[in-house]
Amino acid sequence: MGLIQFKVGTPELIVPEQIAKADFVTFDGRVIASSNRLTDGVLTCHRTQADSSKLRIFCNLDGQQYVLQTASIRESSEIYDLEAELARGLLTRLRNFHALWTGAGLRSSDELEATMKQAHGVFRQSIFGEGQSQAAVDAIRLSLHATEALVSVYTDQRITYRRKRTRRIPMSTGCRLIRPPEVEDTFLKAFNAALVRTRWNVLEPRDGDYQWDELDALVDWATEKNLSLMGGPLLDLSSECFPEWMNPWKGDLLNLQSFTSDFVETVVSRYVGRIRHWEVVSGANCGGVNGLLEEQRLNLIMRAIEAAQQVDEQIQISLRVIQPWGEYLGATNNRLPPIQFVDTLRRSGARISEVNLDLRFGGGDIQSLQRDMLSVSQLLDHWSLLQMPMNVMVALPESACFGERTADYVTWQADVMERLMKMCLAKERVTGFFCLNWSDPTVQDLPLLGQQNTIHPGVGRIINLEQHR
Repeated sequence: MGLIQFKVGTPELIVPEQIAKADFVTFDGRVIASSNRLTDGVLTCHRTQADSSKLRIFCNLDGQQYVLQTASIRESSEIYDLEAELARGLLTRLRNFHALWTGAGLRSSDELEATMKQAHGVFRQSIFGEGQSQAAVDAIRLSLHATEALVSVYTDQRITYRRKRTRRIPMSTGCRLIRPPEVEDTFLKAFNAALVRTRWNVLEPRDGDYQWDELDALVDWATEKNLSLMGGPLLDLSSECFPEWMNPWKGDLLNLQSFTSDFVETVVSRYVGRIRHWEVVSGANCGGVNGLLEEQRLNLIMRAIEAAQQVDEQIQISLRVIQPWGEYLGATNNRLPPIQFVDTLRRSGARISEVNLDLRFGGGDIQSLQRDMLSVSQLLDHWSLLQMPMNVMVALPESACFGERTADYVTWQADVMERLMKMCLAKERVTGFFCLNWSDPTVQDLPLLGQQNTIHPGVGRIINLEQHR
């Protein structure tokens, strides 16, 4: 059951080490796990369900890596042409959004219209002409160029429209801190908010022995500088956040809930009136390293939220969603797609004010595979269905294409950061844009502030957007 095969005419298009992460997604956003194998130029996908769906696969094109997606396909005894189906999927998506946005008033450009026309012509050649595989790759390339042009037109016109309606677009721009920042003036030009670290194993390394000095100093500094504060995550289920003294109780759900609720209540109580927004849990949708089942995580979150709100009923509660496109569903026993996980919590009575979408691009276990900005737009629109404010959490993207950290690599990172922030400014539901590492060397995310206090060019892009929004 669930067998689909693809003939691969251009093997260099596929990233071999990422074949296992290829999966399928249905029209309503459900992710179908797949077991994949590339043998003798044929990609064989054994799926857990037989529904018609779209293949998502990580591809390499012109030194850039993206998740590309076919149009919806059904099971068949025939073997599909992978390049042609990816080109068809990109063109279908491009046409649909071009029609949707221009129908809503978007003014297209001559460059965009010409590139779309050329992409359609090359795609027809890939179906009916000679050299079909290479022509399909050319159609993919042209479709991606047209998609970039469409997104650029969309974000520029949406931001201009929002500026005309309000004096300043109401979106916080922040960064995660573990101490008052080095190069303070630059930080304050770029950011008007701060995410302050509250890791359990740092704050309470021994049972009942809280270490408040660093966090107190950071909160004092941020308050003095009139920065909006978000605390958290209080519980990070995507990494090993529990202190070592908690190890005997990790398998005891009742005791685990009791200890976590006590920790949440203690930290929130200390900063009542100073930190009004708490990111209570991160990564609960995928579970991470702590081995809790889906139902156990739901119960743990409910208790943690209740503990925070018993201290201060007026605080804002948010949850961070790791891998919001749902890549983890193909490699874990989780059943709920990310948006359904959050919706299940809300339907169970959890009073969640905002949702934080983690859009870190890279190859790590908790990172999302690289997407183009139209996929980001689709994701934000999809999560807008919950009718909740959203914060987008980002870090400098990582790519294996560049090898060493060259000037081109740094420029590419800055370009991605700028496009992400512009997309957030274009979306009314996005109320915050947060970078996840200013200068912390202990985390995987690349810092904005490097050695000898060198500032990443991405910070300058953020400052420029801040000054003109």
